[in-house]
Amino acid sequence: MGQGSGRWPSVPKELQAILIAVTVVFAFNVWEHSPIIVPNHYSDIVSIYYREGIGNGKLSIPYVDYVFEYPVLVGVLVSAAAMLARSSTPDFLLSMVRYKLIVDLVLYAFTLILTVSLYKFVTRNRTESKRIWQAFIVMPSLLMFVDYNFDIIAIAFMILALYLFTTGKHSASAFSLGLGVCAKLYPGVLLPAFLAALPSWRSRGRYLGFTVAVFAAANLPFMLMSPNTWFGTWDFLSGWGIENSWLIFCFGQMDPLAHYVGFAVLLYLVYKIMIETRHRELPGEQRLVVRSFLLSLAWLLGSYIVTPQMALILLPFYVLIPTIPLMGAYASDTLNALIMAFWFTEMNAGRNPIAPDNPIQWIALARQLIWLALLVQFLYPSKISRWVRQLVKPLNR
Repeated sequence: MGQGSGRWPSVPKELQAILIAVTVVFAFNVWEHSPIIVPNHYSDIVSIYYREGIGNGKLSIPYVDYVFEYPVLVGVLVSAAAMLARSSTPDFLLSMVRYKLIVDLVLYAFTLILTVSLYKFVTRNRTESKRIWQAFIVMPSLLMFVDYNFDIIAIAFMILALYLFTTGKHSASAFSLGLGVCAKLYPGVLLPAFLAALPSWRSRGRYLGFTVAVFAAANLPFMLMSPNTWFGTWDFLSGWGIENSWLIFCFGQMDPLAHYVGFAVLLYLVYKIMIETRHRELPGEQRLVVRSFLLSLAWLLGSYIVTPQMALILLPFYVLIPTIPLMGAYASDTLNALIMAFWFTEMNAGRNPIAPDNPIQWIALARQLIWLALLVQFLYPSKISRWVRQLVKPLNR
């Protein structure tokens, strides 16, 4: 593999090109979500700054002075960025711009970590690196959501944990996965795959204990300072209604029964994934990667909240598993991006985008049906092949 020259002497030219392309995509995201661009696209990162205790009023401590609905790493990042921005200027708009740029720098760093981890995975497994271009850089979700919310932090830690695990650095992997859960909860769904890949119950207990310890250590200071406020984060999330999930066609948006049904679906899918892939002939570390992909799909199919930015979790696996059909990946990811493309159009027209009769929810359903098809395809490849042959058999006569 060719080496770079000049300023990047130790970075392969191929990786340089990939990092430049990712930087361009990220810069476009920063521009389109910038609060000083008129018109600009909505961003959760910017909207948070308007809250009391963050961008307005006295700067306060998340999870202690107010309920913050994101896990602790996000709360610390937002609070630190707001403190730095507000200490530099009393002007609200200028401080918001600086706050956004500070957050952007952190998100950009994690985007690079994710990209380099993917590249290391691909080159070590002798997979064609063009897959990074085909299934990551050009994907609509990356183009729209890498700077929309904080998911890229969790996903970078998750893929780094996966890479470290495959290189035998299990403690570092558990540490990284624990940090991922401290940014968003869903990296934790990969735990069954990691634990099953370990050779003994002792090593599994150590990995699980280390992951939980990282999460506990990050949350413990806030829990001790204000247990009720800290718990309010999880209470807030448990009270959230159905959003962009197939459950909206079966339950009312605020029906708490939907949460239990979704959780039951998630548990069932996790069980089926671990059982059906137990004896599958998969080379090397591919079993762990495939299981991680399927468990990510299980989360997106079982959760009652399936916001478009959460689909970023699938993009690394589209790269790492070359047998995933690109047409399925493109179709589901395009539908995923269309949810947000039409969201505010529907709201501005006075229509409820989360109502079951709204076209947005049908788009969200179509996206989940493709994810379900990918899940079934990987769980039952021989059966799917047999069904396809039976379907096309009359055409060959």
